[in-house]
Amino acid sequence: MNLILFFITINLILISRLGLTFKDQGAPASSVLKMSALPLFSLLLIDINLTWYILFIYLVFYPALFIYLEKKADHLYRNRLISLAIHVFVIGMIFSPLFSANVNRLFLEIITGPEGIIEGVLSLQVLLFGLLLVMNEMNIVLRYLMEKLNLASIGEVGQPVNDQEYNTGRIIGMLERIFIFIFTIAGQFAAVGFILTAKGVVRYQDFKDRTFAEYVLIGTLLSTLLAFGAALILSGLIS
Repeated sequence: MNLILFFITINLILISRLGLTFKDQGAPASSVLKMSALPLFSLLLIDINLTWYILFIYLVFYPALFIYLEKKADHLYRNRLISLAIHVFVIGMIFSPLFSANVNRLFLEIITGPEGIIEGVLSLQVLLFGLLLVMNEMNIVLRYLMEKLNLASIGEVGQPVNDQEYNTGRIIGMLERIFIFIFTIAGQFAAVGFILTAKGVVRYQDFKDRTFAEYVLIGTLLSTLLAFGAALILSGLIS
């Protein structure tokens, strides 16, 4: 598999999917079409051959499927995970040994340079892939799991959470996973414990409500597990 082209293409897709972060009722067709433009830049990095055309066809036509999936608001998180799995599978197949995908000469000269830095480029792409995963995709996984566990979002003293609280919690969770991912990659496990402890101290007064405390605990543990797991899996590819 051409790992550099795989990770560059997937990362462009994941960056475009950041546009889904605050769209909890499904992204409109206009937003999906705008998001789908960014991954097309990966075509500039590949030699024009059969693989190039296959990737072009996929990137042009997959938004139609995604628009259909986004309309199913009752299964939104599940559908977003399905679309991500489709991306990883299809892009993985396109850049597998089954096809002849080659970096074009100009891009190859840029990433190798006079001293050859291609391995550093790959490590950077893997690191970016991990960060993008924990920023948005792991939030989708988390919301899907919470949904399956019948754990609706709640605020303090058991009241339904409003949009501001929900988005604030989402951003806190995003930052939490980013720091956990980075510290795990760096082998600074004590710092991971510090982040979780700091969050507990800030929330201490709110934990008097047992239901709210249990909800926060479940969400925090799941979020930490997802970020920690992603870091451990990807650490082998980051030199």
